[in-house]
Amino acid sequence: MDLIPLIHMKNREIHLERTKNPVTPKEFLKQIEEEKKIYILDLDGIEKDKPNLCTYQRLSGSHDLWVDFGPRNLGDVVDATMAGATDITLRKNLCPQLYVSEIKEITENKIYANIDFNEDLSIQDADGFVNFYSRQEIESSFKYGSLLKGMTPKNKIYSYETDLENLTYWKYFGVVGIFADLDKIKEFKNAI
Repeated sequence: MDLIPLIHMKNREIHLERTKNPVTPKEFLKQIEEEKKIYILDLDGIEKDKPNLCTYQRLSGSHDLWVDFGPRNLGDVVDATMAGATDITLRKNLCPQLYVSEIKEITENKIYANIDFNEDLSIQDADGFVNFYSRQEIESSFKYGSLLKGMTPKNKIYSYETDLENLTYWKYFGVVGIFADLDKIKEFKNAI
């Protein structure tokens, strides 16, 4: 199972965990120096359509970046690619007219789709899926568990997790990778 550290960006600041105070870029770079790939959950991009492209550019010199910033059109994907993103997550509710096949015509980046059980899950040609539903949310609906289990045999699925005890649960579903907050990454490494 792959393990990828996740950072949150909000108000142009880097957060190692969504609920914690921001860290300075210097502190952040010191903590990620041994990590090759990082997942950036850019809430400025998702919520306000103002992605942190300058930060991507700074970090891309030393790390592979998987960015989740809510692109709305093909130009947004091009901007992120030019800023150094190597993998991109699409959110269908933000880009209903953006197709993976169009993106793959202009870039070789891996394109993933965010799982939203309230939306149509039919993003065609995606390289895999990203899940931000918690174990409790999935267990609250038989439908969610069934949909997720049905997706895993033919798709790569990565899931965000904060609790080590849930690793076995995700393995049961066939999840190939876990995103963990950067401040918990050592705990997860020891468990995997």
